Amino acid sequence: MKIQSVRAVPVNLPLPHPMEWATGRMTSQAHVLVRIMTDEGVEGIAEAIPRENIYGETQVGMVHVINDLLAPLVAGIDPFHVEKVHEKMAFIKGNLAAKGGIDVALWDIMGKACGLPCHKLLGGYRDSIEPSRILWLTSDEAMLDQARELNGRGYRAFKVKGGVDADADIRRVHALRQVVTRDTKLYIDGNQSYTYFEAKRVHDALRGELDYFEEPMAATNEKDRVRLAHAIDIPIAGDESNFTLYDIAHQIDIDALSVMMIKIPRSGYTYGRKIAALCEAYHRPMMIGSQSESDLGMTAIVHMGCALKTISYPCEFMDYEDPARPSLINEQIRMEDGRVYPPAGPGLGVTLNEDAVEKYTVR
Repeated sequence: MKIQSVRAVPVNLPLPHPMEWATGRMTSQAHVLVRIMTDEGVEGIAEAIPRENIYGETQVGMVHVINDLLAPLVAGIDPFHVEKVHEKMAFIKGNLAAKGGIDVALWDIMGKACGLPCHKLLGGYRDSIEPSRILWLTSDEAMLDQARELNGRGYRAFKVKGGVDADADIRRVHALRQVVTRDTKLYIDGNQSYTYFEAKRVHDALRGELDYFEEPMAATNEKDRVRLAHAIDIPIAGDESNFTLYDIAHQIDIDALSVMMIKIPRSGYTYGRKIAALCEAYHRPMMIGSQSESDLGMTAIVHMGCALKTISYPCEFMDYEDPARPSLINEQIRMEDGRVYPPAGPGLGVTLNEDAVEKYTVR
């Protein structure tokens, strides 16, 4: 089997509700659908997610990089030879999310060729994951209403978007603790926006209410990041400081983080497994963060979350249940009793809704 073609299709999926955080706001998902065809007629699919303010990749740029630069480099390679594919793609520097999309599509091909779902190929550690949901910046009343409703549907972990106003973040978490069940985990994502003193004050005010902290300060402020890690009694999870395997090795070396976060769009599955091996060696638990995926990208999260032992923290999910939210796939993600299950079919276990792809393709 050989890679015959690699094609990037730009799509724009309107969101039913805006997503707002300390450093940005989204009203639609300007993402890229990756389609890889083999000479045996097996197609792999994946969602690649450009974030110009995070990775420096735009939708237009990603389509160009995949179609014109990466596709010629990997054409003719056996899709099972993922290390060879990554070696070839390394000729083009950066572009983590473009390469991550190609990687996941290759694993989709491998699963389909073997007749096995991706989570079994990748490790098969568990059959379901615990999801967490993101509470975006909005009014306190709207946030509390959403948390009550989701808590009632079985969600037991919430990420509170913060970093704009430390006092408001303290108030919001205090209020959340009053409306969610006692077993619900709460954590704040500072999006690198707090100072050391603000982060310490938020932690101290929420002692006993906050379960962990995500990227409270700038990734470049290493001295204060280490200082904070040693001054508080809850884990700190990384995100913007965790782009590559080498970033994570460095964070472990300086002892700035307790929990390592990966995001499938930037690591793919191949590098994600390498990061997991590193974290296991240094006894660092992991979580999978959301890059505001559509249903297709969320399916990729579920498979990876089920595959690896080190992913012991809740995996972040989007509001896939909202009927107003566009989808590119025919299948629905299954959640029962507070757990999310991967599709049982081979590969990612999902098929494209070609009418939806046609509708949302950017021309």
